[in-house]
Amino acid sequence: MKKDTTHKRRGREESEAMQTKSEKLLPKTTSEIANGGLYLQQVRCGKQNCKCARGETHSAYYFFTRRRGKLLKIYVRKAEVEQFISLIDQAIEDRKLHRQASKSNFLLLKQLRQNLREKTLLINTMKGNSKL
Repeated sequence: MKKDTTHKRRGREESEAMQTKSEKLLPKTTSEIANGGLYLQQVRCGKQNCKCARGETHSAYYFFTRRRGKLLKIYVRKAEVEQFISLIDQAIEDRKLHRQASKSNFLLLKQLRQNLREKTLLINTMKGNSKL
């Protein structure tokens, strides 16, 4: 008879693995936050003596984002929430500045094309007048 040893190591080792997994997945810079946001959710931990076993839930922060087309939910520790909020705010500001720069570049390119058309038309007109 085979023994099932897959779930015997619950507790500390498993929670340490989850912490390192979350730390690796959380963005560290604003450039890594392409989309997503931080949300407060009500969760249950599942412990027998906890208040959530009686129906009261805990508050936990999660960062939701999409990577390779899949929705990803990453736990954010309460100690890191303030720092993470400032990182998200900075990423939002960076995206806003990027959009403004893109819009400005588009308008400049449009103006350059119009100037080129006018110059080309002027040159063609001058060439036509010189043939007469």
